[in-house]
Amino acid sequence: MMKGGLCCFVALVLVTFTSCGDHEKELTADEIIQKAVKRHGGDNYDNMEVEFDFRNRHFRAKISNGEYVYERSFKSDNGWVTDIWSNKKFKRMVGEKEIKLDREDMRTYRTATNSVIYFALLPFNLDDPVVNRQLMRSVEIKGQPYYKVEITYGENGGGQDFEDVYIYWIHKENFTVDYLAYSFNINGGGVRFREAYNQREVEGIRFQDYMNYTIEEDFPAHELDYAFVTNKLKLVSKIELENVEVRLFPQPLAD
Repeated sequence: MMKGGLCCFVALVLVTFTSCGDHEKELTADEIIQKAVKRHGGDNYDNMEVEFDFRNRHFRAKISNGEYVYERSFKSDNGWVTDIWSNKKFKRMVGEKEIKLDREDMRTYRTATNSVIYFALLPFNLDDPVVNRQLMRSVEIKGQPYYKVEITYGENGGGQDFEDVYIYWIHKENFTVDYLAYSFNINGGGVRFREAYNQREVEGIRFQDYMNYTIEEDFPAHELDYAFVTNKLKLVSKIELENVEVRLFPQPLAD
């Protein structure tokens, strides 16, 4: 009886140890991003229409099974301007007339349209095949545990700003993107660090505003969490989305 009981005890210990080891196994960067996408919106991202206002501009994103149309509209001295970027092309409309653009203006307007929608819908599309994901050392921020994932884009699929680097701090328990940082090369280059606040869900999609920080020192984006917790950052603006509306579509959108 003792021998049998000892065997059972040893087996139980081995099973428990193995289970704990599996449970504590570190996730890969891909798995972390997938869980974050699911937490923030999941399948709702696939067929939806989102509208919101940001700094006197109105934005709309229509997404359906890989097809998308992003729009930015505002009133100008020349009339109502609408910038439209889809899978096929970019165009600017003033009233009912399409305006011919040179390459530099097209890039500027397209970036202004895409960048706002990109940040508004994060982490949507971070699981795209063109995205390079690398897991970095885990950290604590304000006593909370975070995965730290670096995102870069391939030259063939990352657009004109493929050299930019993004860092996401994803909570280890609830998989929310609570902080992010990025480096950029346009307008002389620089870095930004953003702290999420005012989190809310609209039709199953998580939106959040950000405190937007910079640093005057030469600091790489992936070390900005240290700069944040040691109070080295300077608040430069707030990123606030207003009048957020979401419509979900079970079927592909019709033009």
